[in-house]
Amino acid sequence: MKFRCERDVLAEAVTTAGRAATGRSGSLPVLSGVRLELVGDRLTITGTDLELTIQLPAVAFGEALRQVVRAASTDEARPILTGVMLASEGDGLRLVATDSYRLAVRDLTGTSVLGTDQKVIVPSRALQELQRLLGAEAELTLRLGERDATFEVGSTRVTTRLIEGEFPNYRQLIPQSYPNLLTVQRESLLEAIRRVKILAKDATPVRMQLTPDGLRLTAITQDVGTAADELDATFTGGELTVAFNPDYLASGVEAADSEEITLETLDALKPAIVRGVGKPDFLYLLMPVRVP
Repeated sequence: MKFRCERDVLAEAVTTAGRAATGRSGSLPVLSGVRLELVGDRLTITGTDLELTIQLPAVAFGEALRQVVRAASTDEARPILTGVMLASEGDGLRLVATDSYRLAVRDLTGTSVLGTDQKVIVPSRALQELQRLLGAEAELTLRLGERDATFEVGSTRVTTRLIEGEFPNYRQLIPQSYPNLLTVQRESLLEAIRRVKILAKDATPVRMQLTPDGLRLTAITQDVGTAADELDATFTGGELTVAFNPDYLASGVEAADSEEITLETLDALKPAIVRGVGKPDFLYLLMPVRVP
């Protein structure tokens, strides 16, 4: 590796990251140093003692929070689901949230803020506040203690206790393959969901009829009537009708930051997955609603 940069800038970066490197006896020798990673014209310097990590991936981290935090539960009776799990995954970081009805997973490849196989659960309320603070800020510092986490953005510091407990085994919910694949314009689908919701009340399910000819959305509300909308879409697989909570469906489609989204399904009763076309680092799993 060979690079050229300003001496003072490099010295300051090494000093900052070095404060996170361990100096305690008995620790892994590899943790006594800092890691330098050069990608293109950007050098990333990371230091960690598995309790404290410093690095500044603010923009990507903020986008990941926008996509994932929405799936966390607000039910304090199940505190473990009110948090977002941050886990070391391959060569990066994975963010996961679920309220048992939906699941959001976002990978940040190349973002190293945790030790190997390390994972923590951060309250979603704290991450919502952090998301608002990030804005256009380019730098974010994360400090992990044994029972708390501190996020520093500019002159603002957010400290929260970590949630203790075992996060659900979300991997078993994600099928390895899907026989049915729908591809549709993201904004068109969002507008159609909003239109059919006009007659829906009390989270009336939105039925999605998937056919090779396109997509038909229907909401049926007793004593009110029926709202329907049709969209151009590409579909491969066996024709079926599947229903979802319209708010949860819209939230997943909105989170998939792409011009087109895909909806992958097994059948009308199994979880479906929303993804952005060309964006394999994010998925949104959604439980269907049983309808007559």
